[in-house]
Amino acid sequence: MILALRQRHRRIVFSLGVLLPAVFVIGIAARRPVPVVSSLPAALAPEPSHIDRVVWDRADLWPRTGIRTRLLASPGDGESFAVELSAAKEIVQPDLLVYWIPGNPKIASALPGGAVLLGAFVQAKPVALPLPGEAAAGDGVLLLYSLADHEVVATSNPFAVR
Repeated sequence: MILALRQRHRRIVFSLGVLLPAVFVIGIAARRPVPVVSSLPAALAPEPSHIDRVVWDRADLWPRTGIRTRLLASPGDGESFAVELSAAKEIVQPDLLVYWIPGNPKIASALPGGAVLLGAFVQAKPVALPLPGEAAAGDGVLLLYSLADHEVVATSNPFAVR
């Protein structure tokens, strides 16, 4: 009786050892690509802003990522700013948010306390940069944060708004 059970167990383990890796490889090859929304529905789309004057356009602001950053200002008063981010490669992170952090903080893996939420990361769509009094004259960094993973995806180099 024990010999028959051992032989059956040996056959089952051997067949699982062959079948499971094959099923795993087939499953990986057959999975669907990550869904990407090319544009937001009209109800969720940000309101069009009247900020259209380009203050500067930099491609070297984000180390180790190919993100082009444009700082935009309103044509009249110069006090309303917006930031437009365009990634060369698609960033596949869930719930990607853009934060502004005044000053030059040391950022580890967590979101710092003084971070100001600018909005969701949408390719080539400007997000308003609301700057309080002292932060308007200083410098700061932009941060991409994945809300679903609770991790910092990328951090820009410090830059001055003006």
